[in-house]
Amino acid sequence: MSRCPDAIKVETVFNSVVRELYPILDIQLNFIAKPNPNATYGAECKHGDDECRGNIDELCALAHGGDLPLFWRFLNCLNSHSGDIGSDPDLSLKCASSAGLDTEAFISCALQAEGRELFRQSVENAQFAGVNTSATVFIDGHLRCVEDGGWRDCLGGHSASDFIRDICAAYKGSRSRPSICAEYPPVV
Repeated sequence: MSRCPDAIKVETVFNSVVRELYPILDIQLNFIAKPNPNATYGAECKHGDDECRGNIDELCALAHGGDLPLFWRFLNCLNSHSGDIGSDPDLSLKCASSAGLDTEAFISCALQAEGRELFRQSVENAQFAGVNTSATVFIDGHLRCVEDGGWRDCLGGHSASDFIRDICAAYKGSRSRPSICAEYPPVV
């Protein structure tokens, strides 16, 4: 939901989470939209076609960003100009370039079928998960928190440290746990 104030609020909270935990994070963007093959981008977004365009740009940046910190710089750049997302044709390219993304791969994705396919898949994923509110946060496949004009369903809190704690506790991968996870011992 590239133009959604609630999504931007969650992404702002996640700035610290990404900075501390990016080696173990697997961020996925799934957008809420109503599929419509006759719509400009194959779906109708709550905040209009500009939002659909911005959603595609975000998905392409994530797919071709190389690593999470580069994508997150792109996202923060977009969010700092949230009123122009999707409507300023140069904004996404400027953000991709300033973030250090491969701009050729980004543009190719954003302007061709790949971007629309990523968007279609993300909309399907949101529908499959039963998500109809932006912004909804899942950790390890479980609903963790919703920001919808105010935080709700956030039993573990909604600060960056709350999310860091829960991600550290949920992490079972093979990569080394970031040092900050030592501040949050696993619950036994």
